[in-house]
Amino acid sequence: MDETFKVTCPDCDNILVVRRRDGKVLEDRRPIVDESTGDRFQDAFQKVKGRARQVDDKVADLKRKEQDRLKGADDFFKEALKRAQKDKEKPVNPLDRD
Repeated sequence: MDETFKVTCPDCDNILVVRRRDGKVLEDRRPIVDESTGDRFQDAFQKVKGRARQVDDKVADLKRKEQDRLKGADDFFKEALKRAQKDKEKPVNPLDRD
């Protein structure tokens, strides 16, 4: 038989490790994730996996935003090129005015 047992607080979901012999609380474990499995290693592993998913989502979002920005710049350049080809006049260089 173990010398300790675990009790989960119904109010705050903290896990209390209690010594059987005298009922002394040895440890107060706050849950690492919202839905705790009771195993701290497993909870920590789930938390790390969740963070990895968040990072992947942020990277994908940033890639999409960068592609949209580059597409906008490319469209702007193409429109400017069309306007330049439409105008047959050569633009005046401000340094040539002397």
